[in-house]
Amino acid sequence: MGEYSKVVGQVQSIVKKQNQWRKKECINLIASENVTSPLVDAAYQSDFSHRYAEGEPGKRFYNGTKYVDEIEPICNELAKKLFSAKMANCQTISATVANMAMVRMFTQPTSTVISNSASGGGHISHNKMGAVGLLGNNQVSFPTTEDGYHIDVDAAKKTIEKTGKDLRNRFSLAIFGCSMFLFPQPVKELAPVIKDQGATVAYDAAHVLGLVAGKKFQQPLAEGADIMVSSTHKTFFGPQGGLMLANMEENQWKRYRPYVFPGVLSNYHLHRFPALAIAFAEMLEFGESYATQVTKNAKFFAQALAKEGFKVQAEEFGYTESHQVMVDMNPQGGGKQAANKLEESNIILNFNLLPFDAGSKVANPSGVRIGVQEMTRWGMKEGDFGELAVIFRKALIENKNCKDEVLALRNRFQKVQYTFDLPVA
Repeated sequence: MGEYSKVVGQVQSIVKKQNQWRKKECINLIASENVTSPLVDAAYQSDFSHRYAEGEPGKRFYNGTKYVDEIEPICNELAKKLFSAKMANCQTISATVANMAMVRMFTQPTSTVISNSASGGGHISHNKMGAVGLLGNNQVSFPTTEDGYHIDVDAAKKTIEKTGKDLRNRFSLAIFGCSMFLFPQPVKELAPVIKDQGATVAYDAAHVLGLVAGKKFQQPLAEGADIMVSSTHKTFFGPQGGLMLANMEENQWKRYRPYVFPGVLSNYHLHRFPALAIAFAEMLEFGESYATQVTKNAKFFAQALAKEGFKVQAEEFGYTESHQVMVDMNPQGGGKQAANKLEESNIILNFNLLPFDAGSKVANPSGVRIGVQEMTRWGMKEGDFGELAVIFRKALIENKNCKDEVLALRNRFQKVQYTFDLPVA
């Protein structure tokens, strides 16, 4: 045995423990994660992971790509059908990379981008610390209503018109979409105002893509977005990666493609494509029933947590219309303490800033962000989330370790749902 065979054994042991703990023993409520089906997992582990295919089908800079040239168009066509889009590109390896390409497509250095602020739930890539700032753009935030979970439409119209008058820093792009994402955004109301200023309307659907696919959330492209970018692994249950969709004509889309390749990527992780094609097929077949259950579970869980004594956010708006639930954990010591305490009982979620938090509280914010999409995929329904709300009370209000109860609940849900009953190749 070689000197480093012990390292191999150590790594294999860590992988085994990770698979057992996170996939079999934990209640996973991370809002940006999901689980793939055995069919997707098998497709992901293919020879495609060893190969390169720079370019696009039929126009490659590598030989040996004939099967890549078959699978990539299948992905694009399924994506277009699922989202009623004219154009699709599945090459970007994350939503952040897709955002990099998208921002560069529609801006020049010193352009102005309007997006959701970090305190308003916006993603870092929409702001100065991410893609927008890295590409030399200015950023202006959509104003929010007093509750902090909605864009203020009337105030936003004024912001858009004022920003459009700044000829020195031309308003080029508006980005809708959030990381803290409870409710649809006013794309339909604001898209005409944005376009009147000569700017492009973009929508980052990373968190809600599975709900958009299942027709249980807003439909951004139909409501006026010119382009929609996303990841493929949150409410959407595909492999990790990025996606770009647009309702543009081919000649216009062709002008933007170089911002993807060679703009932000060369090879683009080909093993994603067969796995993503299967996930698209699963979503086309089961997406509406899955998305319906996700939204039912989220609303029920929010109501159940409130009944158990938690300060669930946005009560006056019905708590949520997405997969997410936001809870103010200040009575339980803050978001970080609550998240750490829940992990002791094998409940995994993330601490999160709430709209009233100062940015300086990012390392120890008031809230936690809960996502129900993965446990919905494992088969949990409303009553099961009612049981989980009781466990939350015992763990966080009564200060009990509830690991045994969590293991017993989790053990009832060990088979991925919303997939085809087919043999794994």
